[in-house]
Amino acid sequence: MSKKGFTMIELLGVFTILAVILLITIPSLTGLLKKQKENAYQKYLNDLYLAAEAYVQTSDAYEFQIPNQKVYVKIEELVTSKYLKNTIINPQTNEKVNLNHYIEITWNQDQTFHYAYLEEKPVEIPIYKELLLNGADPVLKGNLIPVVIESDATVKKADITQKWYQYENKEWANAVILKDESIIYENNEIIPEENIESYFVWIPKYSYQLWDMGEYSGLTSVNNSKTHSIAIHFGLENTTDTQEGECTTPRLAGESGNCKIGDYMTHPAFLSFHVNGFWVGKFQTGYEGATTKEEAEENRVDVSKVIIKPNVHSWTKISVGNMFQTSYEYQRELDSHMMKNTEWGAVAYLSHSIYGINGKIRLNNNSNIITGYSATEEATIWNMNGGSVEGNRYEGTEPGIDGSYTVNYRNPLSEVSSTTGNKTGIYDMSGSTLENVMGYTSVANIEGGASGITNQYPDFFTNANWSKYYDRYTSTLNTNYTNRILGDATGEMGPFELYKYGNYETYISSWYSTYSFSPYNTHPWVGRGGGYNSGKIGNIWVFSVNDGAAGGPTFRIVLAP
Repeated sequence: MSKKGFTMIELLGVFTILAVILLITIPSLTGLLKKQKENAYQKYLNDLYLAAEAYVQTSDAYEFQIPNQKVYVKIEELVTSKYLKNTIINPQTNEKVNLNHYIEITWNQDQTFHYAYLEEKPVEIPIYKELLLNGADPVLKGNLIPVVIESDATVKKADITQKWYQYENKEWANAVILKDESIIYENNEIIPEENIESYFVWIPKYSYQLWDMGEYSGLTSVNNSKTHSIAIHFGLENTTDTQEGECTTPRLAGESGNCKIGDYMTHPAFLSFHVNGFWVGKFQTGYEGATTKEEAEENRVDVSKVIIKPNVHSWTKISVGNMFQTSYEYQRELDSHMMKNTEWGAVAYLSHSIYGINGKIRLNNNSNIITGYSATEEATIWNMNGGSVEGNRYEGTEPGIDGSYTVNYRNPLSEVSSTTGNKTGIYDMSGSTLENVMGYTSVANIEGGASGITNQYPDFFTNANWSKYYDRYTSTLNTNYTNRILGDATGEMGPFELYKYGNYETYISSWYSTYSFSPYNTHPWVGRGGGYNSGKIGNIWVFSVNDGAAGGPTFRIVLAP
């Protein structure tokens, strides 16, 4: 019987089938092995990251204080502290974890952690920080460029590794936003004025010592005996009732919580946005391109017209609603918004401390409503009618640097109108026109009112997400100064009394006899700073009222990165 075998053709067919199977199977096996190896390495990294996170959260050597802060943990620390076994094997190299490598941990804005495995710690550029501020140093984000401003008003890009601010010496940190952001300036290079859109000044987080709760049973004789240097402590920690000599900040109008005179209290302006400071427009908000006061009178929302710099016309005849929307849309990445009453108070209190001018700020008496100007003399009377007083001594129209009764920002004589008494401070907080702030009384019918704010944002006063952008008061009487929010520079500036000038009368405070009027039902919005003709009763401490309609007041923008 003959034996049958595979023919050559049949064998070739078998080999072909096996080859096809191998072509299909080998990549799958290779991919599976690769995936298993990747999973093993990811688990290896996760073990390292979890150990590093647990270690830094329990170690006194590491503390996350601000968003985007990075810390570097050497793996040797994790092994020494027994958060990690030194036998852990790297599946990529099959070797023990390298003890000289690092784990980078970043605390994100949303308060989550991001990790990275690094073979060596990156070289850290030493960034200047002032010990006095206890961590409340300037936050530079987005398109903010740090600058130093010299006595002749020359602006240079700051080298942030060097001492570019010093609050101990009344030198506040400044930053600018450029018109043409594509231009890169080197450290110490002059930034020309024509490429600066806006100036901002940093207000570090602080607590202050309470000297009066503003709880007056009646009006008494006004004098300057209440005026004093306000005690300030910089730092990121919030004061609490459990710490001796401190109190938890009461946030509502009229409330005092457990605070008493002599306690230190974190200023409320820093609490709504959970920040370690904020940037304040160095000047009143101007209207880009306006060459006359009248050209800057526009009741509209237009971010492209925002300009915050000296020697420009302040933006007036704009409603509170349009002020807010313009401010809100200006720099969303930096949480831009219209200045609140408590934020005004934070600037005012810092200005009247050893870290500011620590005295009365001179009036911007430019009747053309131009930013950065200053009266050359201290006014002694109040010009009620906006006309000439004693040969125009206390209001000024001269636009040049050598004006007889008013001088512009570049003139060294204007520095008495700064919160610091030098070029690094904030201007226009006394004149030349009233500034509306986001502070209102809830007893008024705001919805559909003259401010127009609910036209843009219908749920502005009912949605809790908006509440951080305003201060709410509950008074119905314009003589009720106990309805203050501690820190807002209103009720604490009393007691108050009625001041009569001819047939006109108003209330003035015991701080520099300043014009003082609380919001009420038909005039629910707070205004600050007075006008060019306010004379002796105009100052940073002025608080006034209006209906929120498009009129004489302007506004100021704050950034809370």
